[in-house]
Amino acid sequence: MTAWLKDIAKWEIGRTLYLSVPFTWLLPKARQLALLHKGPVQAGGPAVQLMPDYLADVAAVNRPCPVEPLLFHNPLATFTSRGCPNSCPFCAVPRIEGDLVELGRDWRPAPIICDNNLLAASRRHFGQVIGKLKDCDFPFVDFNQGLEARLLTPFHIYGLTMLKNPMIRFAFDHVNDEAAVADAISLCRKQGLKDFGVYVLIGFNDTPEDAQYRLEKVWEWGALPNPMRYQPLDSLEKNQYVQAGWTDTLLKDYMRCYSNSKRFGQLSIINYNPGRHDLPLLEGLVAAE
Repeated sequence: MTAWLKDIAKWEIGRTLYLSVPFTWLLPKARQLALLHKGPVQAGGPAVQLMPDYLADVAAVNRPCPVEPLLFHNPLATFTSRGCPNSCPFCAVPRIEGDLVELGRDWRPAPIICDNNLLAASRRHFGQVIGKLKDCDFPFVDFNQGLEARLLTPFHIYGLTMLKNPMIRFAFDHVNDEAAVADAISLCRKQGLKDFGVYVLIGFNDTPEDAQYRLEKVWEWGALPNPMRYQPLDSLEKNQYVQAGWTDTLLKDYMRCYSNSKRFGQLSIINYNPGRHDLPLLEGLVAAE
């Protein structure tokens, strides 16, 4: 369900090397691959859309691709819409995709839905998506990029209950979102839905105390927190940005502590022992192009 490549997807058609780069910190690696290839190179993906000049002298960038790049990142994933009406300053979607556009019926059915804001789509589109997923009878459906809690309605919840083993994900990026997320989870539970995850952005306009409050509030709701360390949209090195009031060590400790709740239970950062080497540094799920 979560088998993302989390790296550059690469393949060749004839002499042409195709690169799909999901994260900006992989651009230096993509540049080396392009320089080593003895033939034409074409590069795309979210990172290239954010920083097209970085590879422009070694590859043709952001051109139409003859195959769907997402299949190389995770063949179980799909998009039913693109873009998002919100303009969150930490998110790349407004810059590379713009406002929400529904793909209508022209999308490949798969059980991992990567829409950036499915609930912002029309009721007609949402109904079509639920119908298509239901007809395919997938063993699970994972709303991987999250559903916007404040947009959730009984209409949406009814649709979700028609699916087999739906994984519902929300985001708790700011303390002001608390009531909306709590209400959304409560409404879903009342209709029998029970599998929840909550993305929690940390290290962006917050403090360690604020992050701890949000992460542990997710536990109170009976859901699993998924901490997401903030990465600048032009970062060529991963995990280099450190918000004032944080340290790199503290950010890593938070990631290890709270991303392991399913395995080790509700281990608060207050009781966390950084010397425990059996707690791996996990990463949140991010959809590629």
